[in-house]
Amino acid sequence: MAALWPFVDGGAEGHTLSAVFRAALRDHGRTNLRVDDRWGGADVERTRALSVEIVQSSPQVIFAFLNAQLSALSALTKTIPIVFVGASDPVGTGYVASLQRPGGNITGFTLYEASLAGKWLAALKEAAPTIRHVTLLSNANTEIRRGNFYTEALGVTGTALGLETEVVMVSSADAIDPVIASLGRRGDAGLIVAPGTFSEANGDRIVALTAQHRVPTVFAIRRFAHRGGLMSYGPDPADAVRRAASYVDRILHGEKPAALPVQAPTKFDFIVNLKTAQALGLTISSALLAQADEIVE
Repeated sequence: MAALWPFVDGGAEGHTLSAVFRAALRDHGRTNLRVDDRWGGADVERTRALSVEIVQSSPQVIFAFLNAQLSALSALTKTIPIVFVGASDPVGTGYVASLQRPGGNITGFTLYEASLAGKWLAALKEAAPTIRHVTLLSNANTEIRRGNFYTEALGVTGTALGLETEVVMVSSADAIDPVIASLGRRGDAGLIVAPGTFSEANGDRIVALTAQHRVPTVFAIRRFAHRGGLMSYGPDPADAVRRAASYVDRILHGEKPAALPVQAPTKFDFIVNLKTAQALGLTISSALLAQADEIVE
C-alpha cells in the first residue's frame, strides 16, 4: 500500500505519525504489509506528481493525510480504495455521497468541522479580553473550500462576541510575516491558524512570529501549543491515524470503502501554554484553565 503525507521526508511529525500507522497495522496482524510513504510537504505540485506515481503503481489501498493529499489522489482514481484522515466536509466537496454510505472508493476520518471556528474565537476572547479584531489565517491552495471553510462560523461568533473578524489568505511562507506584523502593530488583535497542509508546514514560523509581535494565537494543531503557541483546540491526529489503520485492514479483508462510514473525532483537546500567556502579559482565568485538558508550564 501507499501513504501520502503533508510533511517533508525526515520531519519528526510525519515520521511519528507514520510509525503510529504502522504500529496500528501490526496490531491488526498486518506484520508483513509494506507501506510506501511519500512526502509531499506543502508543495502542491510535488503532491500532485507523487499522487500520479502512487496511482500508477496500483497499490491495494492508498492512505491520504489531509485534504490537499486526498484532493490530488481522488482526481486520479475511482477504483483504488483510499482511506483518508483530515479532509473536512467530504460530502460537500464531493469525495463521498454520504457520511454513512460513502458510495465510492473513498472513506476515512475527518478531523475538523466548521463550527470549531466559533470555539477557537471564544477561547481567544476569554484568554485575551481586550482584543477587538481577530484574523483567521488560511491558504486557498491546500485547504478545504479554498480556505473559506470556517468563514461563516467565524463571522457569526464574532458578531455575538462584538469582535471584528476576517479571513486572510496567504499563499507562501513569506506572506505570513507581514500579516502577523500588522496584527502586532494594532495591539488589540488576535490570530487563529486554520488547520491543514500549509499550517502543518509553517506552524513553527507562525509561533515565532506571534511571540515576536506579541499576538495572542490559537492553533487547531495541538503540537504548536507545546512549541510556544498560546493555545490549541483540536483532535489528536495520532488517534485518527490509528483508526484509519483499522479501515485499511478491513478493506484488505475484502470490505468496500463504499460501505465503511466516514467517522468524526471522538474527542477534542484544549491545551493552554501558561508560559506563553505570561510572556504576552495575559492572565488566564481559572474558568478557562478548568476547561483545559492539558496545561503547558
